[in-house]
Amino acid sequence: MEHLNFLTLALASFIFAITPGPGIVAVLAVTINRGFWNGAAMSLGEVTGDMIYLLVVMISVASFAEELTTALLVVRVLGAIYLGWLGYQQFKSPPLVVGDALLSSRKVLASFATGFMISLTNPKVMVFYLSFLPLFIDMTMIDVMTGSQVFVVMFFSVLAGPLLVAAMGHKARKFASHDIYGRWINRFTGLALIAVALALVITI
Repeated sequence: MEHLNFLTLALASFIFAITPGPGIVAVLAVTINRGFWNGAAMSLGEVTGDMIYLLVVMISVASFAEELTTALLVVRVLGAIYLGWLGYQQFKSPPLVVGDALLSSRKVLASFATGFMISLTNPKVMVFYLSFLPLFIDMTMIDVMTGSQVFVVMFFSVLAGPLLVAAMGHKARKFASHDIYGRWINRFTGLALIAVALALVITI
């Protein structure tokens, strides 16, 4: 893989990752409510799901993906219900008390799982990779070395996008502890999560 293609792929992947969408909105909402590490965990979960689709595309098992259509539909609906519930809980919650926002491994794991579900229930990611990768590599000539390079480049490039959003959301947490601003932020982030849930169902 040529260095120019290597850098171009990294830049294009980062732009793709930071483009506003359900995943980015969810990362921002979770970061404001639970802190940077939960936002980072959700980012990692989303990227893990993306990389599964990337691997599927690179090993050209489109027929396998078609067989999973029903299973993906069920997971998508369950994921939408879960995100909607999280959004409702967030909407009615009181302003954040930053000093009490302790880091919990259970919450971090839950954030990772939620991010993973958001990504895995969006098969459009696979369609994107199918149209995106041929711009940079010859899919008919891909081997283990090239595939490994692409995987590493896209993993870190795609992860950088939501991590940047998480860092920005962490800076906004001080407003979430204000009595008035905090309530409005909770309502906004709650509605954002509900919107993500609705989007998962509407776009089936």
